[in-house]
Amino acid sequence: DLTDLWMFDYVGDELKQTVHQSSTDDGFGSISASMGYGEHTLYFVASRGTTPTTNTDAKTITWAKPSDTFWATATVTVSPLSASSQSVSLSRLATRLRITVNDEVPAGAAKFVITPAQWYYGINFTTGDGLAPATNQPREVNIPSSYIGTSGQLAIAIFGFVPSNDWQTNITASLKASDESTLGQVTLEDVSLHKNITTAYSGGILGTSKAFTLSADDTWGDEDVHTW
Repeated sequence: DLTDLWMFDYVGDELKQTVHQSSTDDGFGSISASMGYGEHTLYFVASRGTTPTTNTDAKTITWAKPSDTFWATATVTVSPLSASSQSVSLSRLATRLRITVNDEVPAGAAKFVITPAQWYYGINFTTGDGLAPATNQPREVNIPSSYIGTSGQLAIAIFGFVPSNDWQTNITASLKASDESTLGQVTLEDVSLHKNITTAYSGGILGTSKAFTLSADDTWGDEDVHTW
């Protein structure tokens, strides 16, 4: 399901070439490139995020909507005797947050909105670390009508990146009607996120049901006695 593949070819600190493939290209996933003799450091990125923007001066790729993303680096010494092909295994960079609503989805529910206090939309392609953070930027998902009336079936996931091995942020999750009115909302504090790990939360968003056991204290208090 990946849609874009990049290879960045460096000799020392100098970028020699960039190769980009789209999933519609013939031979997607197999890169051919001419390289001069010497030691090359190669960086590979494969993703299915939407609207990628590459900045080779800053060594970054950012996406309008991040999705599953993989990364690898390899060092190749090119000589008349070196192998003409090499296999490279990429590792997942992306983190994923999944929220499941346990309530029965009410009639009129139109979309689910996840708003992280901070979320990373890009990477440094030479390190794989997340960058380009955005603050309180909502991520909206439309709710199909087939989910109305179901319980525990509505699950929403968003992808992003982490600046290092892990980090924490606050998340606000909202269930909204088509007129933008809020049907239910919850705030999750200090949500931990990691590379190649799904952080999953589930619970009620419309309110919490409580069960009450009732009893009556039928003991009279002391009499208030009077004469006339």
